[in-house]
Amino acid sequence: MRRYVIFCLLCTGLFFSFATASAASEEKPLQAVIYVDEQPVKTEYIVKNGHLYVPALFLKHAGAFVNWNRQYNAVIFQHNEKMISFPVGKKVFYEFLRKENRWDPHPLAEVTMKMNGTPYVPLVTVAKALEMDVTYDRASRNTYVTSNVEVAENQLLYGDRRLKVGALTFDDGPDDYYTPQILDILKEKNVPATFFMMGKNVAKYPQQVKRIVQEGHGIGNHTYDHPDLRKAWTTDVTNQIQSTQYELMRVVGRQPDLFRPPYGALTKADVKLLNELGFRNILWSVDTLDWKGKTGEEILEIVHEQVFPGGIILQHNFGATGGELHGTIEALPMIIDELRKEGYTFVTVQTMLDLQKWNR
Repeated sequence: MRRYVIFCLLCTGLFFSFATASAASEEKPLQAVIYVDEQPVKTEYIVKNGHLYVPALFLKHAGAFVNWNRQYNAVIFQHNEKMISFPVGKKVFYEFLRKENRWDPHPLAEVTMKMNGTPYVPLVTVAKALEMDVTYDRASRNTYVTSNVEVAENQLLYGDRRLKVGALTFDDGPDDYYTPQILDILKEKNVPATFFMMGKNVAKYPQQVKRIVQEGHGIGNHTYDHPDLRKAWTTDVTNQIQSTQYELMRVVGRQPDLFRPPYGALTKADVKLLNELGFRNILWSVDTLDWKGKTGEEILEIVHEQVFPGGIILQHNFGATGGELHGTIEALPMIIDELRKEGYTFVTVQTMLDLQKWNR
């Protein structure tokens, strides 16, 4: 299957799948799928003067750190050893020359622009400057971006399936309503769990955090206020993580290396950042959907359908005032009792990781 470099396609007027976009695409963003390292990524785009523009944050999917510089009204990209700056509204971009400690200007045929407050950049130009490859498959009419960077995998969905253990995890807390009830049940049943906490709630409910640690449970970082990290500048992702670490250290003197992203969603750049910061990305294999207000019986049924040895069970302990998590409280003792009858032992995520390491 033959592929053509995008620049050639533009010259011949074959502007891949975006060629069918109407002139309206110059006024408001449309949507399409672009493949990044063979993975489909749905994105908004704009076609203007024959150039394809995507939101600057799209490049995070290719592993680039992407930040906004207010002083210079510019998007800053970092990828491998490259660092480039694309100022809004200017027909120039700058490359940082590390050895000379200066920014080198390069002329552009197009300008970076803002649409509804979102910076849009010319995809092909940025990718080329970052030494990525952009190609178009004429037969499938698909566009492919190859990042040319390897990022070590960092994702745990479950532990060792040879061991009949399970990990109960609770996200978004703590609070002073659901969390004490959960802790009471865990204490009564003598079961450890792992709590992935938001920094703002650590600051608001320090006594609950202290109780969690004092009663032998594991803790993890769940960002400061639960943003979608895929839509955040890299510096903001760092701040979300580090501000939560600060609060945990201030309250209980601990800084965990376990991290769970809001919605379980990360870009390649976010994974790269977690690797650099030394965090382990903990997801789940059982999603109870308790935040939807499910009853205890419904949650128990989901657990029975999805659980297997080494499973990580996702629940929540901060759902607000509408009673959304009453099912969580109702289901928890039943989950513990019934899985124990099936031969399961409950452990923290940290213990699960240790067991996985010991049993290699």
